[in-house]
Amino acid sequence: MMPAVRDNSLLWRKAAVIGSLWAASEIVLGSFLHNSRVPFSGRLLTGIGVAVMVAGHRLWPERGLLWRAALVCAAMKSVSPSAVLLSPMAAIFTEGLLAEVSVRLLGGNLAGYLLAGGLAMSWGLIHKVGRLLLLYGYDAVAAYAGGLEKIMALLGSRAGVPSAVLVLLGTYFLAGMAAALLGLRAARPGPTVECRATDGGKYTARGAGPGYSSVPVLVLHLLALAGLMASGRLPLPAAAAISLAYGLACSAFYFRAGRLLRRWGMWAGVLAVSLVAGWLLADMASGLRMASRAFALTLGFAAVAQELLNPAVRRVLEKLAGPVFFETLEYAFGSLPQVLSALPSGRDLLLRPAASLRTLLLRAPALLQDSFKPSFRKAQMAGHQPVKAD
Repeated sequence: MMPAVRDNSLLWRKAAVIGSLWAASEIVLGSFLHNSRVPFSGRLLTGIGVAVMVAGHRLWPERGLLWRAALVCAAMKSVSPSAVLLSPMAAIFTEGLLAEVSVRLLGGNLAGYLLAGGLAMSWGLIHKVGRLLLLYGYDAVAAYAGGLEKIMALLGSRAGVPSAVLVLLGTYFLAGMAAALLGLRAARPGPTVECRATDGGKYTARGAGPGYSSVPVLVLHLLALAGLMASGRLPLPAAAAISLAYGLACSAFYFRAGRLLRRWGMWAGVLAVSLVAGWLLADMASGLRMASRAFALTLGFAAVAQELLNPAVRRVLEKLAGPVFFETLEYAFGSLPQVLSALPSGRDLLLRPAASLRTLLLRAPALLQDSFKPSFRKAQMAGHQPVKAD
């Protein structure tokens, strides 16, 4: 039994290396894309994730590596400055699962990686539609379909909405295949880029601040969110009042939700989308209902994300997942400053992606070796950045 346990621990450590490389790439490239206001930034981040998974699997072609790496990366989203964490965490983990299934079905070869990339990228579209359905309700789907019909009518197209959706889904799939090819290219020998001249200890996780209460409160939040999602039959004034009261209560008691409430630009966008949806549906009341629902659910999910930081919840999850998973997370978080210091700039990641990913991949074996050093383990336990032994 001991060799099997040791092998499983080693696999988790490799997944931690790949997952931390993936998370660090999102931190650096995401910041660059946000500051540069590059369109389709979400798809570019998914593409870099696909490329990291493929390149990492070429380095360590082991069964179970991809879904573990995605789980580590998703868990590391808990230190993101964004208050809405559950949606991207679920998306990242699902992308890893789809990639894992693809490689198991077709093997660690060109066909398997192309399928993995296509499915992972296509999930982004499905996830987006599902998120709209969750936040805004079934009216969002009708508004989306109505918008597509109007656009196609303006373009003079006679194709139906299903055809347009299939074309869009196919475009996503092809983009995912291109990202997989990028990962394969990065896994081959070739040029690299210079790392950023930054201090590895510069990055610190942004805590959630006080705010979690207890496991029963978490259950109450989940029940409240379920009730809000099923409140479509309530009169609009009652539904709007309940949504407003719940959202404001979350923002008053939870740091993440309070910070999210102050993002006026985002709420203006939510209101604009809801009003446009009401116009497309020829029912402004439905648009206002969608806006109030999105307000409450967005702040409610931020509160749930903070409640998940409760030590009692962690103990329950540790019993379910086992100590190996949390040891892996501790290593991934501890190595993040080193990974960030070894990353190319966001500009290089965007303009020279293959060379940038190759540079990351060359760091992976050293990061794996560092995880076994006693100095690293001591530093993790003390809560400080690890110091390399001479």
